[in-house]
Amino acid sequence: MNNVTRPPRPVELEDGRAMPKEGGVVFNGSKGKLMCGVYGDSPRLVPEKLMQEYKRPEKTLPRVKDAHEQDWVNAAKEGRQPGAHFGYSGPLTETCLLGNIAIRADTRIEWDADNMRVTNNDKANQYVRAPYREGWSL
Repeated sequence: MNNVTRPPRPVELEDGRAMPKEGGVVFNGSKGKLMCGVYGDSPRLVPEKLMQEYKRPEKTLPRVKDAHEQDWVNAAKEGRQPGAHFGYSGPLTETCLLGNIAIRADTRIEWDADNMRVTNNDKANQYVRAPYREGWSL
């Protein structure tokens, strides 16, 4: 593997401080970097000095009290939009699956969402749609 799908170790990351394990993320921002685990676990600013100086904003978005599945059921019963409605969770899932395609193809990919295809690597498109067994279809 040529590691084009793995984040490089940030220069600002202090010696002895580990990168996120498999599935972790490094976000590059205009004021620093943010690292977290696969599910957004343990988000930390880089360098650590920025983390120590950071002041959390007030919470303004509604929080899911139970599991997202239960929130979906409760939202249906209460006539409201769930926290992870399809308008949010559909594009999020697409993004996660595209990350899997980039890892399997071991390359950076460019995505045409309207046509549901990778535009810069035809071989990567084999991972977009699975062939169905005879007699099965969607």
